[in-house]
Amino acid sequence: MKMNFLIKAAAKVAAHESCDNLDEKRIVPKMMLRRRLTRSARIMVYLADACGFSKGSVVYGSAYGEMQATADIVGAIDANEPISPTAFQNSVYNTAPSYFSLLHGNKEEILTVSSGDETSANVLQTGALQALIKGEEVLLVCNEAINIPNIDEVNTCTDYLEAGVALTLLPTEQEANTEVQKKEHTEYAPSLWAMLDLLDACEGKEGCIVALEL
Repeated sequence: MKMNFLIKAAAKVAAHESCDNLDEKRIVPKMMLRRRLTRSARIMVYLADACGFSKGSVVYGSAYGEMQATADIVGAIDANEPISPTAFQNSVYNTAPSYFSLLHGNKEEILTVSSGDETSANVLQTGALQALIKGEEVLLVCNEAINIPNIDEVNTCTDYLEAGVALTLLPTEQEANTEVQKKEHTEYAPSLWAMLDLLDACEGKEGCIVALEL
């Protein structure tokens, strides 16, 4: 079954190594919180800010999760050293949206999705269901931050070691006016492609309404 959704806002960011100019000092004025943010969290709060979203339900997706924290934990185990409590805290998949909620005092529901190459497609479906159930605007974010030492030895899926895409959607009874075409966004990790398809379809278009599969 398909339902129609208004895409209220959308944003993306990408870099071959590290995303610069994420405006952290303005978005996260408290230094102690800003210093704790992982790379994924920095990308997420930037994208949410670009979408003008600070309160409400969030659906977040990442195929690879918090790579640096995971690498730090594995490195400590390999070296027979104590695991950093910070690395352990930051290793879970909901790290980025949790920091977003801490930043804005957001107490609404967070759902986290990790489905390999299908991650952003499943985020779209989950986000559409959330928006339909709640009858309100929902933030969807997918990002990957894999710029860690020696990543070139195993990376074969993306030119951008940091990238993210976000949008907010709202259910509508209006007719769909935009068709989304599937593409191969070869510089990006495949886990982002479905949402990139939607952003490309809506680029430069006000009142973009798309039909999404539930």
